[in-house]
Amino acid sequence: MVHMFGWLKRWLLARLYPTPAQPSSRRTKTYQAESGYVYQYVFEGRHCCGRETAFVFSVNTRRESPQRVAIVVPDSALAPFEKESGRRLAENERYGVAKIALFRLFDSCEKPERVWKGAQVDAVRAREYLQVLDV
Repeated sequence: MVHMFGWLKRWLLARLYPTPAQPSSRRTKTYQAESGYVYQYVFEGRHCCGRETAFVFSVNTRRESPQRVAIVVPDSALAPFEKESGRRLAENERYGVAKIALFRLFDSCEKPERVWKGAQVDAVRAREYLQVLDV
């Protein structure tokens, strides 16, 4: 039943996050999750929607076709850090937060089907990810 509506999810993601800010070159990267799965991912682009940015990745395991996964980073999650540091985070730092969130999503999901739902970063996790990035 879950796979039955996969086309609908892909269609909705394409409409909600159309990826206008695409990277100049697409590189396929690999990540081996703590769950044992090996994921391949490509950064498709980012989409700003109000006060949040969705970083969209095309993700697959070696056995499945690629799925779009959105990592949503709201401005409110980054605001405490920006207030403390007195500066706005650069786009590459925001992308770094989304990428660490993607890796944590890979690590926390026992099955790849759960990854396809994506994730939203909150303020606590944003601070943790920025510490990992040494920002």
